[in-house]
Amino acid sequence: MQLSNKKKIDKWKCLEEINSELKKSLLCIPPSRDCINEKFIGKIYRKMKKNKCINDDISSIVISPWYRAHQMEFRYKKTKIFEPYIHVLEYGTFSTIVTDWVCAYLTLLPVVEASLRKWMEFEPSLSLKSLHKFYYTFGKYFRERIGPYDKEVEFMIREYIKYLKYGFKMLYMGFEEYNRKNYNEIFNRNLALHRLEGAKSLNESASNVVRISLLLDVISELYLMHDLENWWHNCVMEDPKKHLDFQLRWHLYEKKAMLSAGHDDMLIVQNYLGKKTSDKKKKAVIERLKEEIRVNTANVDSLLPFP
Repeated sequence: MQLSNKKKIDKWKCLEEINSELKKSLLCIPPSRDCINEKFIGKIYRKMKKNKCINDDISSIVISPWYRAHQMEFRYKKTKIFEPYIHVLEYGTFSTIVTDWVCAYLTLLPVVEASLRKWMEFEPSLSLKSLHKFYYTFGKYFRERIGPYDKEVEFMIREYIKYLKYGFKMLYMGFEEYNRKNYNEIFNRNLALHRLEGAKSLNESASNVVRISLLLDVISELYLMHDLENWWHNCVMEDPKKHLDFQLRWHLYEKKAMLSAGHDDMLIVQNYLGKKTSDKKKKAVIERLKEEIRVNTANVDSLLPFP
């Protein structure tokens, strides 16, 4: 299949094929305009067709300082069902950035269920007795709301729902059924929280951090897409280069990825992000973080995942 500017549908067909392959590892193309475009999808598609593994391409983006800062500022902080858990998301993200995989996984894992339960509070039609079967109701809930959207948005929503339904099914599957499936790796809420399965191996924990981050990213995206105009103008079309809170968060994450965590780094989040702090003070902290990066990491390439 050739990607063509004249045949926009090719992009979506390629995206569907890529997601079908990534689904085997419980991954998907990240919900970002830097990923859902012909250039990026074409690159990943061609690599996949050469029988090369594309998992690392996706994972490296998902856990990069730039992307995690982007999600926190332009998605998570605007997602109402995440509001009570923002501090947990902050600590889980910090652990992700410094590759503390076990801590990150076990910190972020409960936020999925907590945010879904919060969503149920806001939308009674989603309420049910067991999260184990939540994916059935969730799919029906969105199918009833897809009609008014244009074809591209509709396709995106369908792809995200497919990913979430499969992820929910694995995540909330019972012990015995999960064991019978004999998955190569363990990604399951019950086994993680009651037996620490999926969190004992660093490699498996690292994979699960990517998976849980993607689940949270997609939950946030779908929630925000309820209001398409607001989602488009205040999320999709935001300019990170002009957003001081994003710049501050990104450089903080970049520093943490390059260096050992400083004891006062979390204070930056508490004192400067999300509060009415003057632009002058934010710019001063940004410059200090940049200088710390320059001094301690000479000749290190930027971790920005997109050129």
